[in-house]
Amino acid sequence: MMRRTPVKSRRGQFLILSALGIVIMMITLSSLLAYTSLSRISLEKTDFRRVTAEVNLNFRRALATSLAEVSKKLDFKASVSRYSNYTTLNDYPDAKLGGYEFMTQWQKTILASYSGLGLNLSVSRPLFQCAWNSSSGYSKVSSNITLDILNYGFYGWRSQASIELNVTILGLDLNRTDGRTVAFYFYVGKENGVPVSGLSENYAFILFKHVESDQLTLSKNFSLTYLGGGHYLANFTMYSTTILEGLDQIKDFIWENMTEEDFKPEYRENITETKSQLCSMVDEVIEKYNSSQLVQAYVNLTDDVRPKLNPEAPNSSRWVTEDANTTYVLALIDVVRTQLTPTVRIGLQDSRGIIVGAVRTLANYEEDTAGPRVKSIYASPSPTHGLSTVTLTATIDDLLTGFSNIEYVEYFVNETGPNGSGTPMSPSDGSFDSPSEEATAEIDVSSWAPGNYTIYVHGRDAAGFWGEARSITIEVTESQVMYVSNIEMYLYRWWFFYRAKAVVTILDGDGNPVENAMVYGHWSGSVSGDVNAQTNELGQVSFWSPWVWGRRRLTFTFTVDDVVLEGYVYDPDLNVETSDTIRT
Repeated sequence: MMRRTPVKSRRGQFLILSALGIVIMMITLSSLLAYTSLSRISLEKTDFRRVTAEVNLNFRRALATSLAEVSKKLDFKASVSRYSNYTTLNDYPDAKLGGYEFMTQWQKTILASYSGLGLNLSVSRPLFQCAWNSSSGYSKVSSNITLDILNYGFYGWRSQASIELNVTILGLDLNRTDGRTVAFYFYVGKENGVPVSGLSENYAFILFKHVESDQLTLSKNFSLTYLGGGHYLANFTMYSTTILEGLDQIKDFIWENMTEEDFKPEYRENITETKSQLCSMVDEVIEKYNSSQLVQAYVNLTDDVRPKLNPEAPNSSRWVTEDANTTYVLALIDVVRTQLTPTVRIGLQDSRGIIVGAVRTLANYEEDTAGPRVKSIYASPSPTHGLSTVTLTATIDDLLTGFSNIEYVEYFVNETGPNGSGTPMSPSDGSFDSPSEEATAEIDVSSWAPGNYTIYVHGRDAAGFWGEARSITIEVTESQVMYVSNIEMYLYRWWFFYRAKAVVTILDGDGNPVENAMVYGHWSGSVSGDVNAQTNELGQVSFWSPWVWGRRRLTFTFTVDDVVLEGYVYDPDLNVETSDTIRT
């Protein structure tokens, strides 16, 4: 007989299992709660000065980008017509629209990026200007910015910014110009008179114009050589023949291809004499060219030779009949005229993407009658802050005063003396061998008492002419002190990992930011390690700690050990704080 399990017994087992499950769930929940902790949220403190500086820098970059957009649109429009038109914004004002649109979008982006600061930002309508139709072309933009940061009670900050790229075509280099190849100098600068270096053939183009037409021809073979101080030498291929070869071909055509029927009756009687006179006129052109009088050679070829062989010239000027077939020789003459006084257009794009252009008919000076000019002069450091040596740098050029090579550069202290009696300066590239040279000198000021000193610089060209002196003031001062004005600490978390950032600010004795100071420090507490880095233009430098696991309470301490910068003395006693700590 089979026994049946009592119902009561089964219910008891179920209650026991249920209770056991509840206990297990409570133990599991308790374990999870044991590993759960509350962490402090550290909000990064925003410095309104830093925000203002960042917005201002971004504003200048945005203006440069907007100008690049405008200049590219204008350049594309001009290139379609081979730069015979659309070389100013007045020709194509729609090019500005892209620039306006970019600045509007930039303003929206900035407002969104700093939305938590109560930022008020007002930007005036940018003034775009592009003019590439003269020997000095420019592309520039200017605008004003007004800034308020309401959350910090910072109101009424205003700034005006101008961005510019300009190019000036200066003149021929006769030593490298023969008509087949043409060499000329040009200068490239940007806002505040800063010279532009580093341009390459990949971001430039050169066109030349035939003397009897407005059509421009693109040179497919050219090179750029940087001379320093924003000056360049451009070499490009114009035609397959030189000037002298072209003049010889003109003479050959006159002797071998022209017949009596080509000349008017009064010149047929002695055809040999007529041809001889014409060739003598060409020889005079050759003589002028060989003596580097290219302008005079052009005038002789244009006024004396060409009209006599042109069937369409007035009867009183021409020696040939109206039916004479002199098309070929006239074309030869026009090629040589183009080579003697080439009209060139250059287009450039800088690293910011801004495009600029210029056009000029190149004509050499017949003789050098003036000395070189001092285009720029710098002295560093000034103030000296206790340093014993000052580097003097000057750019001397004869590009606008005769195109002779620079031969000698000198400087005087406080007052000028007789020419040649100053202290000589050395060429930066090792030799004085071009019309534009950068010269340097190391001036020992260790024995100079604190005060201002005037330095005069001038140079002499290869033609023997001295240029006028240009001056600069050197301020000799004692060593400047610097100190740590602030250490800002920030905490960052990723899951259960933490790290800290320390932002150190270095100021000088006058409360000004110290740039390029090397700050040495170390981390301690829950992390360790020695670090060093240089301050930026705001006098600030950031240091990051290593990541560390954060199951326990963590401490991050940063301490400044030393600050080093030539010409400055670090005084820890002036520090507002030398160490700072942040905890999880």
